[in-house]
Amino acid sequence: MPENDPKGLRSVIKELVISRTSVVYLLTEEERRVELEIKALSQAFKPPFRVYVWSCTTGVTAEDSAVLPNPSIMEALDWFMGINETAFLVLNDIHVFLRDNPPVVRKVKDVIKRIENTYKTIFLVSPFMEIPLEMANEVVLVDVPLPQADEVEKLLFQVISREKNGEGLRQSLADDIRDQMVKLGAGLTSQQLIQAVRKAIAGKSAVTTREVDLLLEEKKQIVKKSGLLELIVQDHGFGDLGGFATLKKWLELRKDIFSKRAREYGLSMPKGVLLMGISGCGKSLCVKAIADFWKLPLLRLDMGRLYDGLQGTPEECFRKVIKTAEASAPCVLWIDEIEAGIANAGQKSLGGAASRVLANFLTWMQEKTSPVFIGATANQIELLPPEILRKGRFDELFYVELPSDVEREEIIRIHLARKNVTPQGWRFDNLRKITEGFNGAEIEQGVIGAVFRAFTERRPVSEKDLYIALESMVPLSTTMQEQIKQIERWAHNRALKAGGP
Repeated sequence: MPENDPKGLRSVIKELVISRTSVVYLLTEEERRVELEIKALSQAFKPPFRVYVWSCTTGVTAEDSAVLPNPSIMEALDWFMGINETAFLVLNDIHVFLRDNPPVVRKVKDVIKRIENTYKTIFLVSPFMEIPLEMANEVVLVDVPLPQADEVEKLLFQVISREKNGEGLRQSLADDIRDQMVKLGAGLTSQQLIQAVRKAIAGKSAVTTREVDLLLEEKKQIVKKSGLLELIVQDHGFGDLGGFATLKKWLELRKDIFSKRAREYGLSMPKGVLLMGISGCGKSLCVKAIADFWKLPLLRLDMGRLYDGLQGTPEECFRKVIKTAEASAPCVLWIDEIEAGIANAGQKSLGGAASRVLANFLTWMQEKTSPVFIGATANQIELLPPEILRKGRFDELFYVELPSDVEREEIIRIHLARKNVTPQGWRFDNLRKITEGFNGAEIEQGVIGAVFRAFTERRPVSEKDLYIALESMVPLSTTMQEQIKQIERWAHNRALKAGGP
């Protein structure tokens, strides 16, 4: 099932039941949500189907009452095969019992033979995909999507109605506040959403923008705990981007690209951009500015974390990242230092896992229809495999070079303004000369150093303070001259310069 399935989970399962699918593998972390959906579906049939749930601790239960206290999965399957009624059986944590366990695999195949011409259905529920090859052709896989906007809104009202002051909270919930909370709920599991909303509104008499901010903080913590993604709250706007005239023009031409009018006109969703170039020149800032320009949430992925093994296999981790990003769409997915996860050297050292992640990533980028814009950055572009650089993967490849004279002046003015410094009467011609070869990060540190000097001496910041701070710095363009020239040679006629007149 596509992860952004418009029909909803219940409709997909219903179609499978009606078509007499014997075994359905539900790939999800949300046991409770899936169980509620299956129970709701069972009531749609006349007479209603009974729903039995098995776990290795409780055995088989129905409506929380024990039916078969024996917790053995083999006993549960034998029992279900023998009962004379049309019913559903939900088996939890199935990956544990299918992994390297031939007797259980054999038993499942025996059950399939017995129930294949009935409406009996077994639902295998697991957060990990563990389908043995010998039964792959007999099991239908459903990758359960995260709650969509309508389900998020329904859960939001359910949580509010259960509070002591539920009616007052509901009446205070303005339409714009509700829409903001629904957007923030995207990308979370149902249980994560319930807990986050509870924490945000607990003890409150009304739902205001403050509760929205609390929900945002909760979502940031939840996403961060996943160990794979981080929700970034932009502290830099599009106006804080000094230089980058070509990139800014490229974005301005696409300011309405996510609109309904763009779809009706025949324009496809943008795929993303790859920003490569010299360290410290503002590649990360560009991605933040892109998210701010379109007013989209920004999710940051550190590719190196896919391979640390703490969150599961790399392929499983990547699947979770894509599911969260698509549920949060429209959004910007920031892949920082992309070469760390899918470089040619990395594939050789990490074996088949890196190759499979690369293949999945390329396929997803080529075929994705959800409005997830990729903002990828790379310092060592030559390490990336050629298939990721070809046209069609990214909308554009931008080369971020050292800032020009005009751009350096713009960057200095921006950082001075951020420090509440008014450069009245300053000679920027001299500042352009002294900062030749400096990148944006080095100029920022120069401004910080000037402010510290003036702060220590308890006086306003002067032009001389900035001169002193800059003169003591050796720019990266001097210490890494050979590497920078190599990057420039590679980018010549291969990438579009992000800066320009």
